Amino acid sequence: MLLLLSGCQNSTSKQKLYQQQLFSFGTLIDISILSNNEPLALKAFDTLSADFDLWHHDWHPWNPGPLSRTNQLLALQEPFSSAPSILPLIEQARQLSVKTDGLFNPAIGQLVRLWQFDQLENEQHTFTLPAARNIKAMLEASPTMGDIIIDGIQLHTNNPAVFLDFGAFAKGVALDRAMKKLKNLGIKNALINAGGDLKVAGKNNGRAWRIGVKSPQAAQPQLAAARQQLSVIAVIELHDGESLFTSGDYERFFEIDGTRYHHIIDPRTGYPAAQSHSVTVLAKDAGLADAASTALFIAGPEGWQKIARQLELAYVMLIAADNTVYLSQAMSERIQFLGDNKIVIKDIE
Repeated sequence: MLLLLSGCQNSTSKQKLYQQQLFSFGTLIDISILSNNEPLALKAFDTLSADFDLWHHDWHPWNPGPLSRTNQLLALQEPFSSAPSILPLIEQARQLSVKTDGLFNPAIGQLVRLWQFDQLENEQHTFTLPAARNIKAMLEASPTMGDIIIDGIQLHTNNPAVFLDFGAFAKGVALDRAMKKLKNLGIKNALINAGGDLKVAGKNNGRAWRIGVKSPQAAQPQLAAARQQLSVIAVIELHDGESLFTSGDYERFFEIDGTRYHHIIDPRTGYPAAQSHSVTVLAKDAGLADAASTALFIAGPEGWQKIARQLELAYVMLIAADNTVYLSQAMSERIQFLGDNKIVIKDIE
């Protein structure tokens, strides 16, 4: 979980801070723009608000729209013409799925629904554990991104279990596109914070954007008040074009009989991954950082280096289930920790 530590403006700032908050992709999105051109900043907010609404509509796996329609057509196992807003995501997700040994697998949407994680925003829903036999059946069906056959703009699959859910990827793609839109409008300095996942452009009035990394324990509602002063465990500076994404077990989950079941499912077992508390990835490509943080979370302390190497990542931090902090060498040189931590530095060989 990430947050902007320093304000964007002080008494000697040369540019004015403009901010807007909107709700999309199931989270609050805070847009901060530094500019001396107020009409341009207001135009940018209107543009991004419309864009986020469109992307959320187009890429939602359950609600009516291009992606849900794609899932319906894939189930028929007959070729069809892909929606222009969906094909680029499928192509990029296929490549990332291969590079993560299938740990990033957007094709397991039916398994996500089996766990009822599509109901997390429904306050009236009563959660129940999925039957083990149903999870086993999904694992035996083994839907993967490789099951989607692409021929030009035509798609089809021979595996009816394929159901696309880009929840671990779409937000990153959206941040990349949103920041590109801001730059095309002429805005050079900005930060977009989508529920703690970030992408920046330029500088914060001459300084690097300074970001705090929260403790996974402090992010839990029942512990937040008690750990208010200890919630930020580290600080990192982001430079022009960089993105910082975190996947954790503490934000999207439900509890049954005192046991918490989070939304990051290991496609190898069909159950929530159990070896990690959180993974933070720094990269230029926000879509890559988004997908990678999920895959590395699932890989856990023993497997994250291999996946990070295959993704050509340099900056990774993993907090294991026992609260040990694992860092790549490059990340250890970028991040500043506060307080005592059990830190293990493992370079990505």
